[in-house]
Amino acid sequence: MLSRRTLMASAALIPVGCSFINSQPESPAIVQGASLIWAVADSFASLAGTRGMSALEKFELAAAELAQDEENPRGLKQGRYTLSLRRISPWLEREQYAATLADLGADLVTVGPYNAQVLGEQGVLLPLDRFTGSEGTGIEREFYPNVLAQFQRGALYALPVGVRPQVLYYDAALFRREGVSAPHSNWGWDDLVVNAAKLTERRANGSVARWGLATHSQGLWWALWQNEAAVLDLDGLQCRLQEPSALEALQFCYDLLHTHRVSPAEFTYLGRMIYESGNPPAMVYELPPKRPSAGEYRLAQLPRGKVRAVPVYGEVGIAIAARTSHPEEAYTALRGLVGAMQPYVIVPTQREAMARLGEFRKDLRPEEITALQQSMEHESGWPLTGVQLHVIRYIVEALVQGDDVASVVNEACSIVREYQQAERTTREQAARVSRW
Repeated sequence: MLSRRTLMASAALIPVGCSFINSQPESPAIVQGASLIWAVADSFASLAGTRGMSALEKFELAAAELAQDEENPRGLKQGRYTLSLRRISPWLEREQYAATLADLGADLVTVGPYNAQVLGEQGVLLPLDRFTGSEGTGIEREFYPNVLAQFQRGALYALPVGVRPQVLYYDAALFRREGVSAPHSNWGWDDLVVNAAKLTERRANGSVARWGLATHSQGLWWALWQNEAAVLDLDGLQCRLQEPSALEALQFCYDLLHTHRVSPAEFTYLGRMIYESGNPPAMVYELPPKRPSAGEYRLAQLPRGKVRAVPVYGEVGIAIAARTSHPEEAYTALRGLVGAMQPYVIVPTQREAMARLGEFRKDLRPEEITALQQSMEHESGWPLTGVQLHVIRYIVEALVQGDDVASVVNEACSIVREYQQAERTTREQAARVSRW
């Protein structure tokens, strides 16, 4: 349920969805101008779990606050626009976006990073570079470059709102009960193994009642990055998995699964085991179990490999629909909405907001604030290219079933070569067609 403040502020807006009233009350505080429609989806994890509100309620609240802030140059009054929210399905296929936005007459839309890149290239979204001009370098200072890069493919197609950080979530109550010290800044990979073994509970018959760690619930990016390894080189032309640093990282993950047996050798039902069972692992990478009975999960910095910090996933951004009739007003609204959303996401994307994270996230301890802030300082962003995602999925599945690391890496590099050959063939065919 929306707060009283939200309900009062929402008087200046058309509410979300067709089940609400369809007329907009007069608001003397707002100078009428461009009528903008913001298409929102509510499936983003980086918008959930704080302040007791759903993602949809947070979208409404941000828009309502902009309506009330008459001094904000990016607000409704000074920006000379009105704003209506319309909910869209979070499960739209990419080919459905253009038609859906056109049917709604949408000017703004919430998107994830990969959709921002693909839809931008397809001409469904406007490149934001046309609006930033001399402000471009300012935006790079305002936002974390490693997050901005995830919404770019040649041009920038959305501004990021919230991210999912790479941190270690641990069941603090279980740690206390078992007499295990909470993860701290001196933890390394060896500490991860030792303590995961202490926290793995086995029944008399040897079966596992509770795992000490879920090492691969979000892929194995953390191990590669922390060991200064990569799937591909920067140009995406060469497979780097056969380098010693990558082999070492993947062997460490294999050993967690099969040698130390502190993480479940499970692939298909791993998510169900972590997020739906009543006995989730003691430690989980990136996303904590949310069930009320799941335990008292807190977050900590990742145990240090060769380096500690790893990239974050810029999960949600706001973009401008290419068919908008009011591009300048839409950009003003976009900038205003991104700023208004910063206090309501799990981790904000603007540097200034991140520095004030303790004001927004009263549920976090000082050491947790520090862990999140340090995660944001990594220089690169989450890989989004199809081949990298496909390869890491293959690697996880193969390691889980017990294939040896050398064989897994050889096959993964073969997948990369096949993918690159297919891309080259596609480009050559497109070039021949264009010459004709």
